Amino acid sequence: MQAFPSGQRGGSPLARAADWCFALQTWLMVACLVVMVVLLFGNVALRYLFNSGINASDEVSRLAFVWLIFLGAVIALRDHQHIGVTMLVERFGPAARRVSHIFCQLLVLWVLWLMARGSWVQTVIGMDTVLPVTGMRLAVFNTAALYASVAMGLLTVIDIIRVLAGGPLPAESSPEDPSV
Repeated sequence: MQAFPSGQRGGSPLARAADWCFALQTWLMVACLVVMVVLLFGNVALRYLFNSGINASDEVSRLAFVWLIFLGAVIALRDHQHIGVTMLVERFGPAARRVSHIFCQLLVLWVLWLMARGSWVQTVIGMDTVLPVTGMRLAVFNTAALYASVAMGLLTVIDIIRVLAGGPLPAESSPEDPSV
């Protein structure tokens, strides 16, 4: 499931701390999924069987879904599991591949900056808006995008530094890819 087999990541304390943070993110994703399933199934069962329901199930499950998506996006970026079209880049030489990779990562950084700025503005706006059932601030939804843009920006900067330092480019296809 992961792009890096166990033991391939660095053994430094910083790398172990990063691995721990991403393991925590994975467990948070599991918790979000469990909350969504329990609340939605429980709400449907209560409505069908007892003509009752869980009032906050829609808002909380929607919040869990938003966080699930953004946490998953960060993990997918770290493991290089995003979709890439390499038809043109495969024809480049090693130096041109490196330049195009850095150029693409700079474009990604620019888009992540736009995302972070926009989600920050929406978070500030959402601080004054309260959800009707749970009473939570709407900003809780927007902080998911803010977190994801900052985390993905850090991962992108680390990747750019690694490539500029002469490190290998990320694998262009995974071992599970049938076209290899």
